Amino acid sequence: MSIKCVIFDWGDTLANSSEAVKKTRLAFPYARVLKNKGFNFPKTRMEKAMEEMREKTKNIPFHLKTKHKLVYANAFLKALGIKPSKKLASACENSFIEEKQKHTRLLPGARQTLDFLKSKGIIPCAITNSRNELNRKTAKKLGIRKYFRHFIMSHEFGSIKSELKIFHALLKKLNKGRKEKIKASECLMVGDNVLEDGAAKRVGMKVAILKPTMHKGEHLERVKPDYLINSLSEIRKIVKEG
Repeated sequence: MSIKCVIFDWGDTLANSSEAVKKTRLAFPYARVLKNKGFNFPKTRMEKAMEEMREKTKNIPFHLKTKHKLVYANAFLKALGIKPSKKLASACENSFIEEKQKHTRLLPGARQTLDFLKSKGIIPCAITNSRNELNRKTAKKLGIRKYFRHFIMSHEFGSIKSELKIFHALLKKLNKGRKEKIKASECLMVGDNVLEDGAAKRVGMKVAILKPTMHKGEHLERVKPDYLINSLSEIRKIVKEG
């Protein structure tokens, strides 16, 4: 059966999200915000607060982080002994988003692959687990937002990919007004996270996992993705073979 729609994850699939986050943390945007607000903490205290923030938030389910967008900023402020306020937490969160955007780049082959799909009449879409609008805005800034028929963010549904709701929502959007419906089996999900992106198999979609940036690889045997690819350019071969 031919592929009619290719669905991309965003972070570490189309863009260098992990690398961008590392560079953002080194820039310490939260510290700049606090300094501008009159808070002067030693660098070591700020670094310790950041470690405490990561420790306190690491076990919070992603759907709760999606619902409560300021969870990281609030945890950081509490670690410093500052009573969190929505205004201050939002300023911290926005500073992180802006800094991360500066360091976000497309992964090799991303634009060329999207051009290829467009030339073949195949519909590109994006589904990403995200707490905010950053990925959609960054896609526009990097010049690729125009390729996607739909760009779905998990925060819009209050759920993540492994809960499947998002995949069903995308199929519904794809088929709205279409006489010839696109089936799940005619869709290819491309991502880096074996559990989250691999969940598409449970709704009948094919799945390709990008090996160089792969996360949760210990679940490969259980999830059994259809393809393990070394670069985005390999999608062309998958699509041609159907």
